[in-house]
Amino acid sequence: MAEVSWIKLKVGMFDDSKIKYIEALPERDTIITLWVKLLTLAGKYNEQGYIMLSETLPYNEEMLANEFNRPLNSIRLALQTFEKLGMIEEVNGVFKVTNWEKHQNIEGLEKIREQNRLRKQRQRNKQKLLDSHVKSRDSHATEED
Repeated sequence: MAEVSWIKLKVGMFDDSKIKYIEALPERDTIITLWVKLLTLAGKYNEQGYIMLSETLPYNEEMLANEFNRPLNSIRLALQTFEKLGMIEEVNGVFKVTNWEKHQNIEGLEKIREQNRLRKQRQRNKQKLLDSHVKSRDSHATEED
């Protein structure tokens, strides 16, 4: 769903007990930065919080290190921390942000999907009308020849 280019970040994000726990860790700034980057990456693909490069290719630790331009050990530490805190989970080998609806406006996404569906339907109907008009005009012109 590439047409959506936003996620929700709450102003009270740093009051969350999980973030406070992370802030007590030695690598707090790196881990929090990677959390926001993971959220944006999940929002980029926008498929229920899964961390995906494409529809069929999930990110792994090495790919995330490359994507975020961070050392692999930092990625591993962050992922382990997020898993321990229940912020992400691994589902069939794919990282997924848990409680994705907290970070994405699901109702807004559904509204956009419905608007896109209706727009596409109008476009198809318009094309059918144009095609039928051209065919009837062409067949009419053929009869006169």
